Amino acid sequence: MTAEKRVKLRGVLDRTATSATIDADGSLIVELYDFSPEAHRWLGNDVAFLLKIDAAEKAGALRRLRAARHCADAYDDAALLQLLAERFDDYYDVERWLNDEGIPFRKEFEPWA
Repeated sequence: MTAEKRVKLRGVLDRTATSATIDADGSLIVELYDFSPEAHRWLGNDVAFLLKIDAAEKAGALRRLRAARHCADAYDDAALLQLLAERFDDYYDVERWLNDEGIPFRKEFEPWA
């Protein structure tokens, strides 16, 4: 059986959805889909914001999450996704944490989600 490669985060903003995914190249992607009236009014349609953490940076992120949560010794993608789902509310929460921890990431915007 294949381990789950996507988890949903709780979300705090109405008419948005946040998920974390392990991409085919091993990178971590945190996606925010905004299908609110404001997105339609200001951007013309549903949009997506993405945070991408390279596969090489994932281990550092997992180490920091595990240390903060005093977790078991799992060091795989499933453990990372589980900790993200437990720890963060949404995309913006993850972004703040990445900045605070100095974990490199890049942002992307999809105008037609």
